Amino acid sequence: MTSDFRFNHNAVPFHGFCCYRFETLGSTQDLLKEWVSQGLAKPGTVVLAEGQTSGRGRPGHIWESLQGKGLWMSVYFQPCIPAEWAFGWNMRLALAVCKVLDALVPSVPWQIKWPNDWVTYQGRKVGGMLVENQLKGSCITDSLVGIGINVDEDAVNSSLPYATSLRGEWKRSTLAEQEPNDFRKEGLLQALLAEFEFMMNPGGDSSKGFNFAVNNPITGGWNVEKIIGDVESRLYGLGQRLPFQCGDRTEYWITLGLDQGGGLRVRSESGELQQTLIHPHYRLAYTLNLS
Repeated sequence: MTSDFRFNHNAVPFHGFCCYRFETLGSTQDLLKEWVSQGLAKPGTVVLAEGQTSGRGRPGHIWESLQGKGLWMSVYFQPCIPAEWAFGWNMRLALAVCKVLDALVPSVPWQIKWPNDWVTYQGRKVGGMLVENQLKGSCITDSLVGIGINVDEDAVNSSLPYATSLRGEWKRSTLAEQEPNDFRKEGLLQALLAEFEFMMNPGGDSSKGFNFAVNNPITGGWNVEKIIGDVESRLYGLGQRLPFQCGDRTEYWITLGLDQGGGLRVRSESGELQQTLIHPHYRLAYTLNLS
């Protein structure tokens, strides 16, 4: 398969995906959503942009997507899974990206910051994910997955102390002698799509497409508890006292883990109160762990 992801509207195939790359877009996620609504996209469609002028982060926030400095993309899946598996699906995607980050910068213990960011142990954010699911009855039929990963050091605004990049973290390492080729955005893209293909079709047969069938052994063997356990092993701040934003106030909680619905289980410092925080009503604030 070619790795020449050209700047035109012709799809370039790779690992069963069809990649459309643009010089500049408002938002890859918005364009993909438009294509899906108009019936112009099929499962496996990928929209990429060298830069975004209105990249989307968490609700109400812009994701800064500087021209040529990172990987800005959206992927269309048709998981066809029960709606109650939404959080497991989200976390499975997050783990797939973590696996790629592990391969690129193995000296960094990459973690998942609740609910959808990838960070270092210290809390420096390298990227984030936006998952928008569409339901038909009680089934998730369509899933639009937006991913932004800072690649170059100057992708990061110097005024944001909690941001980082793949190249920046690689340079922090004293173990690496030669920069991996996958720091090229095309290499990173190929690694992500290969991992997504394996996630959808662990048998390696991409001719089956990107659907989970009801009798598919992947679906039948879904173990949401295991997925959540795997995420908890990478969960940023587990067991630590962390600040959470709730409206205009800041509350401090000690994190205990995740529940199957996507909430974060916490307790008060005194141990007298335990509850589950729900995003976006509660948002884990960024803070560096320098210990």
